[in-house]
Amino acid sequence: MSKQQWLLGQLIFEPQRRTLQLAEAHCTLEPKQAQLLLLLAQHAGEPVSRERLISEIWQGRVVSESAINRAVSLLRKACARLDPTTDYIATIPKLGYCLLPAATLLHTTAVADSSEHISPSAAPAVLATVNTTKASRAWWPLVALCVIALAASGMWLQFTLSFSKQQAQLLIPEPVTSFDGAEFNISSSQDGQLLYHRRDAAGGVQLWLRSKQQDKPLITSAGQALNGSISPDGRQLVYRRLNADQCQIVLVSLSTSTPERPLLDCPTDSEFQASWHPDSQHFYYRLRHSKTQPYLVYRYQIATTLQQQLTLADPASSNGAIAITVAADGRQLAVANYLTANSSRLSLYQLTDGQPQLLQTTDLRIGVVDLTWPAGQPLILASRNQLHLLAADLSLHHYYYSQLPLNSMASSNNQLFFASQQQQAGIWRQPLTTNAQATPFIVSSQLDILPRVNQQDSELLFLSTRQGQHQVWRKVHNGPEHLLAALPAPASFTRLSWSYDQRSIYFSQQGAAYQLQLASASLTQLFGPEHQAYVLNAGQDNNSLIYSSSKSGDWQLWRYKLNGKQHQQLTHQGGYSGYLVADTLYYSKFHQDGLWQRQLDSPDEQLLMADFDKINWLNWQVQDNQLVYFKPGLGVFRQLLQNNSPPELLLADSPELVHHYSLSNRAIYFVKRQPPQGDIFQLPLP
Repeated sequence: MSKQQWLLGQLIFEPQRRTLQLAEAHCTLEPKQAQLLLLLAQHAGEPVSRERLISEIWQGRVVSESAINRAVSLLRKACARLDPTTDYIATIPKLGYCLLPAATLLHTTAVADSSEHISPSAAPAVLATVNTTKASRAWWPLVALCVIALAASGMWLQFTLSFSKQQAQLLIPEPVTSFDGAEFNISSSQDGQLLYHRRDAAGGVQLWLRSKQQDKPLITSAGQALNGSISPDGRQLVYRRLNADQCQIVLVSLSTSTPERPLLDCPTDSEFQASWHPDSQHFYYRLRHSKTQPYLVYRYQIATTLQQQLTLADPASSNGAIAITVAADGRQLAVANYLTANSSRLSLYQLTDGQPQLLQTTDLRIGVVDLTWPAGQPLILASRNQLHLLAADLSLHHYYYSQLPLNSMASSNNQLFFASQQQQAGIWRQPLTTNAQATPFIVSSQLDILPRVNQQDSELLFLSTRQGQHQVWRKVHNGPEHLLAALPAPASFTRLSWSYDQRSIYFSQQGAAYQLQLASASLTQLFGPEHQAYVLNAGQDNNSLIYSSSKSGDWQLWRYKLNGKQHQQLTHQGGYSGYLVADTLYYSKFHQDGLWQRQLDSPDEQLLMADFDKINWLNWQVQDNQLVYFKPGLGVFRQLLQNNSPPELLLADSPELVHHYSLSNRAIYFVKRQPPQGDIFQLPLP
């Protein structure tokens, strides 16, 4: 039996002792964690599948997803406690898990001989010896033979992508900007100019241009300069100008003194995104007519002002196009449609003078954030923390893992630019007494959102990303917050609803409905994803769940009886978020503003409030015959349901306010965002 010692990044790992060490600090791993880390170290730089984990660590036994997730999560936390600045384990969709830092076997000795110990300071010399005397001599002849064989068999592209994936772990991004705050929504020209956005001290968005390593503000006028994109020739840009209630798509010349030229009007709640054709004479863009409609893709000819719709609504995608890009040679267009937070539909089109021709469509198990298609390179896709390469067979290959979430990317001059940023949000508490001041209640370095307080004001539930993904956390009055439960994989943002007896919470995830019992922290699936449940609220009879679903063709409200496990459609004229109080259903709709009510024994509906904004689906509530709701630009209000008395302002709106709120009998809890921090980086193209 032998004793091994590994150098993983900055950490020393001893499998037999199950210890991780950095300088004088160390921690002891659980047996499964140590086995997992050893297996990843032995295959550093390449993904290890879940099937292999089950085979080698759990000896092929039937094991749940949660057991594997727990082992990986605990291992990540152990590494982060010693070295919080380094990401050690990446999740590679469809492939498994990958150890990111280089792994070097420092030495192997007999277990009885424990006198020899290589300190971290001695590691570089050992590392150099191992790499030069063993790894390079054994590896590169094998690489040469593989290259010859693969080239002869026509598999060179696949090998190149695979090798790029291995090399990606060694990539070190070079910072391009380092301003206070965050830069985002980047685009680039063929000569290397970089257009990006910054927020000013008042919260307004400005357009900046980086040219010849010099940064300067480009558009700092009143209002918001949003969603800008520079043309390939670097002579013009297009952006969305938002001022009060007016929204326009504007063309700006960078080479002449021609003033800004408005191209078309746009809805204020539509996120414009443009991708230029290489000729710089027309661009492709995504736009939606309202927030209840999906994003579609259009083409705009600058010389003729001709607009052409290119895509139709996809029934599987409620949000439509989330990212678009034109290939550098101008021959193809890539469109990523939103399916879920962790999946997307990618469509590739052949571009012609007429209507583009659909070439291929594939569903991906990543939530696409942005796309870019450099000259002579495969399509590059950005998800939340990773960059991926798309192979000819439409499979994804890992390219780079980012510690901070990515928001956009661009490419030019054999360089890939990406912007990443960290968003922080905390939960605040403001008593309902007169002149009371709000104070921080939940604070961390990550996102703490969606507070849900019980009526007695003794317990708060919320979502947090402290461990990388959204999880349900709990804080009992005067006690510390702690993790209550992980969401079903793949975890994403969800909406929590207290049960009427306040012993459990309900939520939907990927179309299925779940109950989480607070006393035992046990999670139960109530019904499956085939019911397409989305917005879910508990009824006041402790036997009903009211949920919205599009399974009947449009968004309608349904009732699920817990005792009989029966589903009943409640609305036929639209319904998206509803509460059942006795035999009265109060509800909003997906496609229009307003709050309605109807008796369960009558098909007639009554408009209760016309200026009830659609945005209220997330947080509005009915309690004690009172309605609590949000008015954009004004704040959170409380009003009696069956009374014409004026509404009471509970919390004024502000630029920092995220309209996540919850009301108890003593206080209102709400989310405030902090200014994001992040920069632009560059990497060599693969």
